[in-house]
Amino acid sequence: MLFILGFHQESSAQFDEYERKAGIINTFAKYVNWPSKAFVEDGKLVLGILGDDPFGDVIDNMFRNRYINGRAWEIRRAQTIRELKGSHIVFMAQGFKEEEIKTFLQEIYSRNNSFVLTIGDNIPNFCKNGGIINLTPNGLYTLNIVSANKAQLTIDVKLLNLASDIIPYDPD
Repeated sequence: MLFILGFHQESSAQFDEYERKAGIINTFAKYVNWPSKAFVEDGKLVLGILGDDPFGDVIDNMFRNRYINGRAWEIRRAQTIRELKGSHIVFMAQGFKEEEIKTFLQEIYSRNNSFVLTIGDNIPNFCKNGGIINLTPNGLYTLNIVSANKAQLTIDVKLLNLASDIIPYDPD
């Protein structure tokens, strides 16, 4: 894990910000455990990108024919949370107001057994408002462990140890 995170920091000249962030999302998926009941029959790991997609085709190309714990990736893009129903990971792009982010997070986590890993793209107060992981441009991230527990996700200690900040409380 340290190698992977160290690699993307050293190789910043070779990869742009969103190539690195796509790699980080892939790594997060390896170190987060979802309950088996979170998956439907086809068993794909669904990544929903909410808002204006900053990845372009980079993430499609990177995740094509890749598997996480035996599960193929499926990428969805949408402007509303409802369109991303069934996603295991929701990446929230920049450009939303804080109130919109709060509403999106409440909509995701208001359902029992949501099992959704929410990732913000350097969004102010994302974790304090209930998001689970907030990425920064330099490859660091903040993590809200209480929100992860509420979503019934188990975060490997390796991710916890590498977080630049851990938010240990419930925003409600």
